[in-house]
Amino acid sequence: MKFRFSLAVAGLLVLSALVAPLAVADQSELYKGPDLSVHPDGRGNRTRQMPERGNSGTGAVVTGNGINYNGGPVMHDAVNVYFIWYGNWTQDPGANAILTDWARSIGGSPYMGVNTTYGDTTGNVSGLVNYVTSTADTGSLGTSLSDSSIATLVSKALSTGALPVDTNGVYFVLTAPGVKETSGFLSQYCGWHTYGNFSGANIKYAFVGNAAGPSFGSCAVQSTSPNGDAAADAMVSVMSHELEEAISDPNLNAWYDSQGYENADKCAWTFGTTYPAANGSIANMKLGTRDFLIQRNWLNANGGSCALSYTTAPDFSLSVSPSSQTVPSTGGTATYNITVTNLGGFGGTVSYSPLTLPSGVTGGIAANVLTLAVAGTATPGTYPITITGTSGSLVHTTTATLVVSQPAQPTYSISVSPASVTAPRGSTTTFGVTITPQNGFTDNVTFSTSGAKTGITLTTPGSITGSGTSNFTATVSNSAKRGNVTITVTGTSASGIVKSASASLRIQ
Repeated sequence: MKFRFSLAVAGLLVLSALVAPLAVADQSELYKGPDLSVHPDGRGNRTRQMPERGNSGTGAVVTGNGINYNGGPVMHDAVNVYFIWYGNWTQDPGANAILTDWARSIGGSPYMGVNTTYGDTTGNVSGLVNYVTSTADTGSLGTSLSDSSIATLVSKALSTGALPVDTNGVYFVLTAPGVKETSGFLSQYCGWHTYGNFSGANIKYAFVGNAAGPSFGSCAVQSTSPNGDAAADAMVSVMSHELEEAISDPNLNAWYDSQGYENADKCAWTFGTTYPAANGSIANMKLGTRDFLIQRNWLNANGGSCALSYTTAPDFSLSVSPSSQTVPSTGGTATYNITVTNLGGFGGTVSYSPLTLPSGVTGGIAANVLTLAVAGTATPGTYPITITGTSGSLVHTTTATLVVSQPAQPTYSISVSPASVTAPRGSTTTFGVTITPQNGFTDNVTFSTSGAKTGITLTTPGSITGSGTSNFTATVSNSAKRGNVTITVTGTSASGIVKSASASLRIQ
């Protein structure tokens, strides 16, 4: 299936190939009032400079810090990140390790703490990020991509099962050097994010390209970078920008100011306090074992400002892995690991509330492991299991999904051999019909044949019980006309399952 995706996307616009200064003073002029007709245009269309602050917004969330809440949802709990590597990445062999290390290290960092100041009427962003997995496409759509091509690549990864369908995930399409994005990559933007519909699921995805080449300076601020790969390090800065916006404004209707700038747009190409990296380049934060130079994000607190870090009050968050388990209705056990992530120096103890479980399912939580036992009386279906953790006045939830599957029904497949025969007039050909049982099929199958034309006589195969092969013949008389004839054998089981297979008979 293809995505139905929004016309608006968000990201960066860069028009200058000059290296931007590493820090720009915040501008303090406020807008006079909100323009309610303004929405994110999707790409944060702007040059590398610090934009003015927006005015305060309204809503049942924290406001008054230079950015508006516009009513839409944010992404809660731990956000899962997936990569789609597109194109010939042998041109930048170090990028995979750098970008993957970034994705594995950014979650729960003080940098992502800035995003925890954003929320909706349900709750705030957690600041947690999990890198899950990736898939690769070496270039099925060529080297010139459109916005719809990016959506197609995401849709393909989901429909083929290369990546799971995850409504709390952000899918990054990462293009190798030499791959164009024709709507303005390197001339108008370095990346963007948006959302689309896949089989009823709201999917968030982003595009970020590798800028190596003549236009490198459009999306990078230094040619020597902390990890020795300036193009990949530049992608990390853009990916951080898009990830922050995808989480705080996933459907382009939550957080942006009166110019349509999302939170990272307001601080694009500003880096705050920096320090020298080992190779003489500039960095402003360490994530995991690597130094990076990453654009700042807008802090929705203390009046609003561009920031590299923010530490929240002591708190915790819950996540569960795997998010979904399948057990047949004949019975079985499913286990899930619950992770408690400490935020802001949290050191309390988390206890769990009793679970509400469907009929035929029992279980509980011990040592942060949820165990569910499915009895043979359970009704097939998909059941969300809410896990509630409490520590003093702090209460958080996460959801595990239990799928009780319908037992596979006994069935069979049918085949005819040979599948194609050339027969002269006056000849008789013997065909074999084979029944292959599936899921414990043991029924008796009876047959009929069809497709005979004038001059051709067909016999009927004998019945088969469970599995085996039965023969039938096709006799071609001297009066038969030349040409191709399709012979179809139809099997009907005692339980009413009908299957058919065909063979081709060419008369000379």
